[in-house]
Amino acid sequence: MYVKRASDNEIVALSTEQSAEYPEFVSNNDPGLLRFMQKNIPAYELANIELSHSKKLQHSDAELARVLEDLVELLTANGTIKFTELPMAAQVKLLNRKTLRHDMKTLDLLDEEADDSIMP
Repeated sequence: MYVKRASDNEIVALSTEQSAEYPEFVSNNDPGLLRFMQKNIPAYELANIELSHSKKLQHSDAELARVLEDLVELLTANGTIKFTELPMAAQVKLLNRKTLRHDMKTLDLLDEEADDSIMP
């Protein structure tokens, strides 16, 4: 992108072509260009908001998965349900996660204090 700057050196306009009015080329990750785009291009701002929401949703999904793991563990420990009553695909996924969690603890990759769940 080629930019036009104000007297305070802030970017005030963009062009895809170099000209006397737009003499300076800046890279796509230039902080000034990113500030200009965030202020002036609604679609850019919307894309950043959507990305932020997507990341929050992914984090929430991971937390919810952990809650469900704990719930299944509690229900099976109390005899409310039998592990074998779950669909085979669910059994396999839960066992794989339990194995991964055990392996991570064995290698000290999990922070015991941060993981306050009931699962071993």
